[in-house]
This record gives sequence, C-alpha cells and structure tokens, in this order.
Amino acid sequence: MKKILVPVDGSEESEKAITQAIHLSGLESSEVIFYFVVNIQQAAISVHLCQEIIDSLTEEGNRILGEIKEKLPEGMKCETVLDVGIPYEKIVDYATDNGVDLIIMGSRGLSLVEGILMGSVSRNVLEQAPCSVLIAK
Repeated sequence: MKKILVPVDGSEESEKAITQAIHLSGLESSEVIFYFVVNIQQAAISVHLCQEIIDSLTEEGNRILGEIKEKLPEGMKCETVLDVGIPYEKIVDYATDNGVDLIIMGSRGLSLVEGILMGSVSRNVLEQAPCSVLIAK
C-alpha cells in the first residue's frame, strides 16, 4: 500500500480514521494524504452568504489540517490537501486521479442532516471508490 487517503472533517469518527491511518502507514511505510473538502452544499444557503461561508469553512479546514500535522509522529510521510466541492465526489475523484490504494474514513461526519437527506459521504465513497475503503468506527 503506497497511498492512503484520509478524508477529515474534525469529527470524532474522523479522529478514529486518522488513528488507523497512522497505524497502517507505520506498518506499510505508506504516504498518507489528509483531505478536507469544503462542502459547497453547506455554503449554498444564500447567494450573498455563499462566499463568506466558503471562506469560513476553508479557514476551519486549514485549522483542522494544521492540527492533524502537529499530532503526527515525526518522520511520517504525509500531505494535507484542501478542496472545495461535494465531499463524496471530490474524495472519489481525488482517489481516482492520484492512484490512491486505500481510503480510510469515519463512518459518520459532522453533518447528520446531510447524511439523512443526501446519503452519507462514507456510504457514497464506499460505493464509488476506485480502491478499498476502510470505515473507522
């Protein structure tokens, strides 16, 4: 396993995925990519507030990615990536375009409403991913 993609959102379930990725990367000497997607569906509430919300979510994503990097073991090969779009689509596209071998993600993120209305991100990734998916609970 050379590349592990870990979508993160700051949730408790996301933290479990991070822990799994750190453990597996040590066993396999894999590169880990921590990936935060600014969810444009959350920003689409109002045309006037859209950019303001995207900016706020981007700031939050950068904070989360920074905190993850601070907690990693010294010498661990990793990258952080922030993207904007519909989370499950961006995750699947990134995995496809970058030759990811494994996606490790939490079973549920921060948005319970989104999971109910649109199907959970983890379920959609599991169904559409071009590689194996490990769901951390």
